[in-house]
Amino acid sequence: MARRLLILLPALAALALVLALALRPRAPLAPVQRFAMGSGPTIALLHGPGGSLQDWMPVARRLAQSHRVVLLELPGHGLRPLRGALTLEHAARSLDATLAEESKQPVVLVGHGLGGLVAAVEALEHPERVRALVLVETALRPAALEAERMRRLDALDRDYPRALREIYSAYGRDSAQGALLHARAAKIGASTLKPWLQLELFADISLRMRHLRPPLLAIFSGRTWPAGQSWADGAKALGYSSTPNAKGARIGDCGRFPMLDQPEELSRLIGHFADDSGKGPIAGE
Repeated sequence: MARRLLILLPALAALALVLALALRPRAPLAPVQRFAMGSGPTIALLHGPGGSLQDWMPVARRLAQSHRVVLLELPGHGLRPLRGALTLEHAARSLDATLAEESKQPVVLVGHGLGGLVAAVEALEHPERVRALVLVETALRPAALEAERMRRLDALDRDYPRALREIYSAYGRDSAQGALLHARAAKIGASTLKPWLQLELFADISLRMRHLRPPLLAIFSGRTWPAGQSWADGAKALGYSSTPNAKGARIGDCGRFPMLDQPEELSRLIGHFADDSGKGPIAGE
């Protein structure tokens, strides 16, 4: 009996170590990096997975003529590698730490794609920091059925380079831009980008958004919110039906990156919403 116990002790110790590592609190993500320009009320711009601060630069230059613009970097992008647990909540905590340092007053927070979901979680958990929320090409729940999402998840595991090419090629307004978006995303390590793409497949905050307090403007391309479809129908399809104080705006002739394709129109929509805190009418609704 004693001999058998001695044999089992190493295995039990290994099991205890595994459990301890699995149950220990995970370190939060590092605070997001940022770059600021201009002066006036603050507008903070957050890019999506595979993007960069540069995505927002054409918009930022226009907004900086009358606002202080803060360009925020999604955790794991740029100079800081992705460390710690990746969830919308942890990413929002990193964002919150940066916003607390950047502005003593609530800001207009703008997010693109999955970066929009991070921004939305920040607005839900810290409404005192967010005066108004703008989401660009951000669905609050997955559009694809579960079977399709599982297929895409499997594709990311089986052939990541091919899956990455398919994802970003489809984001462009045309094949040339799609190729450029893919080439840029491919430069980001798989250990950083893949977790974000996996999270994007299943992230759903549509029901939580009924508790949103700041006014919200959701901006979409005609590809995501088809021309001729009412905002009521678009809101239902994209998960916004339960969100109070939500307005929709559509930008034509662009792909999934309106800030690159239509920076002047996107700047106008964001600036108008920022100045009026979402109270005035918005062309394109």
